[in-house]
Amino acid sequence: MAMDDFLDDGHRTFGTQMFGYDRREVDEEYARLERQLELACADRDAALETAEELTRHLEEARTELAEYRAIHAGHDKDNAVSGCIRYLLHVARRKADGIEAEARTRAEEAEQRAEEAAGRQARLLDEAEQETQRRLAEAGRRAREIVGEALERSRVLLSDLGERQRLLEQWYAEIAAVQEMPLPRSPEPAAVEAASSTPSVTL
Repeated sequence: MAMDDFLDDGHRTFGTQMFGYDRREVDEEYARLERQLELACADRDAALETAEELTRHLEEARTELAEYRAIHAGHDKDNAVSGCIRYLLHVARRKADGIEAEARTRAEEAEQRAEEAAGRQARLLDEAEQETQRRLAEAGRRAREIVGEALERSRVLLSDLGERQRLLEQWYAEIAAVQEMPLPRSPEPAAVEAASSTPSVTL
């Protein structure tokens, strides 16, 4: 194993230089020792895992042996067939109980997930309903504002049209009054002749 190689490697010597050991050789040896240490740690972890697994199997075997002894307590030891049948029935019952317990647990978890999903769906529907009501209220308010603005503009336009109608009627009345006035009279012919025959006076 790597741990044995690591422990049985023996003494390592390095070449020397003017100011001490050769640095390159020391670095190479350090790297090699690190690799061996990593391998040793990996072997140790694998051995511990194997030991734990063997311990677990041993405990399971002890439990089964204790159950087998408890089942066969008070029965004839020579009747091995009936003992094996009782043990197999016990194992089957235990597995069935385990399967039933697991199925019950999964069913409860599925029911809980379904209830949570239903709760989320209900919350989403409630939020959607609230949002719909809010938007409807906002739309109604905006519609009332638009109608109010339209009515105000209509009143302004009607007032403007009324004023224009009044001015137009006044203008028509003034035109009609001007047309009904008599025209200025032209001078008489005799007066025109007298005016033309009057001698002019020179000062």
